[in-house]
Order: sequence, then structure tokens, then C-alpha cells
Amino acid sequence: MNNSTYPKSIIFLHWLLFLLVLTVYFSGGNPTHTGIIGSIHVTGGIVIFVLAIIRLLLIYIHKKNLPSPALISPLQLKLAKLMKVLLYISLLLVPFIGWLALSSLTTQYSLFTWSIPLLQSMQSYALIAPFHELLGQVFITLIGLHAAAALFHHFILKDHLLNRMINSSSRHNNDE
Repeated sequence: MNNSTYPKSIIFLHWLLFLLVLTVYFSGGNPTHTGIIGSIHVTGGIVIFVLAIIRLLLIYIHKKNLPSPALISPLQLKLAKLMKVLLYISLLLVPFIGWLALSSLTTQYSLFTWSIPLLQSMQSYALIAPFHELLGQVFITLIGLHAAAALFHHFILKDHLLNRMINSSSRHNNDE
């Protein structure tokens, strides 16, 4: 049975991840030189990675209650699926590469009182940090394209596609 909107937990994580990604993006830089801003960046990356896994698990759990694909052209459907895959890969890959980048910058890093385990063998890989930054830029571009597509559907096509990720009140109570 499919519904017209996503379960509340998936909607909540969608928007929370969006806010966290923006926070991490704007707090970027070398966390070994940026103090609290660097800590925010690293903490955000860890939280994004964990929440992305939780969101994927929730999607798997609720897969029978997810909205049906929109009535769009086959090309749009393929592009939407590709975008979704690229966004999920980015949610996992960018923080992971960030951890590798941090490992390449320092031998130890503490968040408040917690010491982050780092790979000591990464010290000689100076290209990982720029690669992490590049992936972050690609990720932000994907988010922009995703948002533009949602706004196109909402304002131009007027097909209520955006409401599936905003409005959870029209759905039967199938969450949790």
C-alpha cells in the first residue's frame, strides 16, 4: 500500500540532514586549524553519516508505505532515481572521505572530550582533503539540482510532488 507522502520519520530526517549538510558546508575548512568551527564540521559529518544510515534503514522498513513514483516521463523517472542514488552515495561518501582527510591531516583529533579514531597510515595522502572538498562541492551542486527539480514540479508542473516531503498530515498514521 502506497501513500501520498513519506512517513514522518523519513521527512524529519530529510530536512534534518539538509540543515546539517548546510551547516557542515558553511563550517568547512581544515578542522585542525579552525577551532570550534572545525569541531562543528567534524561533528556534523559524523552525525550526517549516522543519520544517513538510519534514513536508509527507515526507507527499507517503510518501503511498502512509500509514495508511488510520480506520474512523470520515463526520462524524468530515471533522472529522479539517479539523483536519489547520487544523493545517498554523497551522504555516506563525503563524510567517510572527510574522515580519511582528517586522518591525512593529523595523528589525533578530539571533539570536545572524545578522541576520534584516525587511520595512522593516511598521513602521506595529501590529496584526500582536496578530494573531500571537491566531493562536497559536487554534493552541494546535486542538492541544488534536487531542490530546483522539486521547485519546478511544485511551481511549473503543479503536480504536488514537493508536498510528499513536506506535508505528512494527509497520510494515514503508518509511522513508528
